[in-house]
Amino acid sequence: MENERKSFKRKAVALIFAVILLTPLLALAGGGQHALHGFNGALPGALPPPGLYAADFVIWYTADKLKDNSGDTMTLAKDGVAFDKLDVVAEALVATWVSNWRILGASYAQRLIGVGLYTENNVDVMTPGGPLRLSEKRGGFYDIIWEPIVLGWHSKDGLLHAQAAFDVFIPVGNPDPRNLVNVNKNFWTFEPGFAVSWFSPFWNQKLNASVWLRYDFNTRDNNFLISPGIATKIGNPALTGLRTDNTPGQEFHLDTSIDFAIYEKLRVGLLGFFYQQVTNDKTGAGTVKNDKGRTFGLGPHVWVPWKNWVFEAHVEPEFGVRNRPQGVLSTINAYYKIF
Repeated sequence: MENERKSFKRKAVALIFAVILLTPLLALAGGGQHALHGFNGALPGALPPPGLYAADFVIWYTADKLKDNSGDTMTLAKDGVAFDKLDVVAEALVATWVSNWRILGASYAQRLIGVGLYTENNVDVMTPGGPLRLSEKRGGFYDIIWEPIVLGWHSKDGLLHAQAAFDVFIPVGNPDPRNLVNVNKNFWTFEPGFAVSWFSPFWNQKLNASVWLRYDFNTRDNNFLISPGIATKIGNPALTGLRTDNTPGQEFHLDTSIDFAIYEKLRVGLLGFFYQQVTNDKTGAGTVKNDKGRTFGLGPHVWVPWKNWVFEAHVEPEFGVRNRPQGVLSTINAYYKIF
């Protein structure tokens, strides 16, 4: 009986230590990462003609590694934490209205995006009572994404298209910093972006290359819990468990694609992305150093138009990751012109 009580006590201490002090474990990844990368397909610079358009993006992301600042996989023995598996499934419904108005020679448009999100995280952590498996599942409505300004330019020969947009990520939930994962963020993000899509004048304009650049400015999160990893990177382990504020660092996104029309308008090619946190996170207790997130992704892509629809799909494994999970992103997108 005494041994059972001691065993129970050790497990209770381990659980309390893990839940209170080691969450949120995803805070090990630097940056706010409000904006997603890699889910948009080809032709990001080509704003469609005036009308109302709907799109449905279904996104899967799975990861089984958590990378440190050197790009090494974090392990239980070396780091006290190891990723078992992270799964994220999201569906984004997009409404785009393209007007007949002209501003600076460009078509003016607006876009509104609503996202449903489900995520499951399983990690192993080392506690005073020994190794412990933590699992958590959460789902719900993600923060609203509104693009109040979208401008699209088109060259007269139809070979060059450009699009400038300003995105606003509006927090709508009430995330708990003690959770292993959260569906929502507790801060706003403002994101200017610019995209270009170019069709080669050779091969009957079948070859296309596109690039999409975005930069994120994040506001302050006033309900942040400092984990042991964050406390160490601030330079004061005694800060572990402290509730404070946090301003995620600024972030840069680059999405690019190259594809070729192999049959009528059926296009196949490659999509890639690059994400880099540019500045450090800053908490009310100090700056978080050596924690800037980074990742690359590259994979095959297919784009198929049919009547008023366009379908596309792509798969992009990640590599060169720093301070964040490493996995595979898969997406199926459908676009439809309403009128």
